[in-house]
Amino acid sequence: MNNRLKYGKPLLSTILQLPFLVLLLLLSSGTSPVFAHEAPVKKGLIRFREWQYALGASLGTKGAGADMAFRVRPSWHLRAGLNYLQGSFGQQQFDLGSFGLSDNTWLFTGKIRQHSVEIMVDYAVLHEQVRAVVGIAVHPGNRITGTFVLRDSVQFNEIKIAAEEMGQIDASLRYSRFASPYLGVGLGRMVPWRRLSVCLDAGAYFRGKPSTDLQATGLLKTNENNRQQLQDNLQNKRIWPALNLRVGLRFL
Repeated sequence: MNNRLKYGKPLLSTILQLPFLVLLLLLSSGTSPVFAHEAPVKKGLIRFREWQYALGASLGTKGAGADMAFRVRPSWHLRAGLNYLQGSFGQQQFDLGSFGLSDNTWLFTGKIRQHSVEIMVDYAVLHEQVRAVVGIAVHPGNRITGTFVLRDSVQFNEIKIAAEEMGQIDASLRYSRFASPYLGVGLGRMVPWRRLSVCLDAGAYFRGKPSTDLQATGLLKTNENNRQQLQDNLQNKRIWPALNLRVGLRFL
């Protein structure tokens, strides 16, 4: 089975066979004699010129990413990478009563910017199939902004005011901590034994206490008084979960 994946085969054929190989490797947990000759065991620190390298591309809750991974010891890997997440939210409906605003239904449009530069250390707990991951990430200028408008008109006694006449609320959330520690687990090899590998990583960044801003216009301007209550309701949202799928290509 393990002789099916060779360097000389076309890339498309390699990708099509990859899920079956990954499943077989995960089920074997490194105990099958079929794979025993593919992972020569070295003890002690690997010399720099003998390090093995892999280029990775990932996609997930951190956005699109790229990294370079290095096997520096038989069970230890070091990697450095970049993640890019930027986009817009379409119009969504929310009830903001729990955040201190009025109990009416609101329409929300927003933008998110969550770029990061990170350094991770992976330790192979089980034959490089299961990894413990720790690291640190830098988040330059990240923030989430949104605009809220009422969905429906509002009735005041006998006066009915249209939603567009009520004005709008602009809110933003950002994390002031420049660098965040990361803790997680991973499945799959960072540096493939042959050519390609598929990894799944799940973990969380510890971002610290977020800060919020709230501004309003028109008849909704009085909602600015709820800025502190909004801040208090979000102060415990300090963990940013992450789930990423990564494909690694070994070139040395």
